[in-house]
Amino acid sequence: MQMVPPKTGRLAWQGVLLAVAGCWHGVAGAGEALPSHLTGTWGTAESLYVGNTGQTDLHLAADGVGIMVGSTPPPQRISGVDDGTPPPRALIGFPVRATLGGTVLTVRPMALDPKDAARAARSVVTCSIDLAGPTLTCVGPKGPAMVMRRRSAVMSGEEARMLAELRPHFPPAAAGD
Repeated sequence: MQMVPPKTGRLAWQGVLLAVAGCWHGVAGAGEALPSHLTGTWGTAESLYVGNTGQTDLHLAADGVGIMVGSTPPPQRISGVDDGTPPPRALIGFPVRATLGGTVLTVRPMALDPKDAARAARSVVTCSIDLAGPTLTCVGPKGPAMVMRRRSAVMSGEEARMLAELRPHFPPAAAGD
């Protein structure tokens, strides 16, 4: 299932992609390849725009490089009247590198600025893998576990194009990455 944001959210989604693309300098290169059963798009819901809570998506390429995107819960209308249009949500995304160790997927944010490297190093997300689902149960440094289901085996064209455009700017992977 390919994620298609609602018409009102398309500008926000494009803004996330532009923000990630514009800030993605100094990102370390790819590490070891991920098995095909882990690549593609994973999410806490059908899209970032569903439900009354914030949602999270994880888009992973075969080399472990990807994007993690989160949305805020929708705002509540002061009037309480639903006009039938989906309310806007704030989105934020950042580049990640995922590595597999046994049955644990480790997702590390990439520091977009050297001054953020220490904070990024503390923001590791670990995911246990359940192939029967398939699901990833992920836990970050501050927060409850979130369960992501695999929505597709490949990233959408939009995410794949963004990564392809950014790859020439990746420095070579460090040993052990």
